[in-house]
Amino acid sequence: MRSVTWLAASAVAASQLAGQSLASRVDAVRDGRVLMTFASRPGVCGDDRGSMWIQGSRKTWSTGDREFVCIRSPVRVAIGRADKQSVSIRTRVGGRWSVGQGDVDLGEVSASDAAEYLLGLAHTIGGNSADDAVSAAAFADAGDQSPGLLRLVRDDDASMEGRKQALFWLGQSDYPTADLVRLRESLKPLTLRQHYTFVLSQRHEDAAVDGLIDVARHDSDPEIRKQAMFWLGQMREPKAIKFLQDILTR
Repeated sequence: MRSVTWLAASAVAASQLAGQSLASRVDAVRDGRVLMTFASRPGVCGDDRGSMWIQGSRKTWSTGDREFVCIRSPVRVAIGRADKQSVSIRTRVGGRWSVGQGDVDLGEVSASDAAEYLLGLAHTIGGNSADDAVSAAAFADAGDQSPGLLRLVRDDDASMEGRKQALFWLGQSDYPTADLVRLRESLKPLTLRQHYTFVLSQRHEDAAVDGLIDVARHDSDPEIRKQAMFWLGQMREPKAIKFLQDILTR
């Protein structure tokens, strides 16, 4: 009887929040978890064991002794709350959260609202939670997220985990390659500049190759120059190969 009463109370609480903004609905919860579900962008998969990715047409594949199964599913987010503060974020694709006492399940929410809210939260929350917040926003079927990702990359007060994840997804978005190349000038932290060489290497365009060659030639840090050359070697682009050959034959 007690469990039935608690479930009814939880449903009433969720319904009372339904007319408010997503931020207000989350902020109204003092302690416990806030659960939400929203539509995922095309190609988003999970394996029901914590892994999430974006892939093409294959349904299964193997690596080592593990087989991955692509489960098309909405994005599910659990926000941990303590003393009216959001203290943790967990994201999954596939499966369901078990709803416990003290949890408030908001049900299905707007993917655009969720992405905007989570990217905003990533400015103030740290560690793996910032990483999960950015990933959840990137997985949302919410259109172009590059403006919000760019703001997070440039936020010196945000956690490095969140900024690195935002930089990665900015590179995976439709953000123009020329603008991504110019972004290097505003990246000050060494960790972010190191990560930038990998992000730029994922763009197989002449502008990206030229940008990475410029890093390899002119960056003030020798380790970053070496990383840029490593990623140029992984790109297997003719211009990148010629640059590396020229260095080796000097």
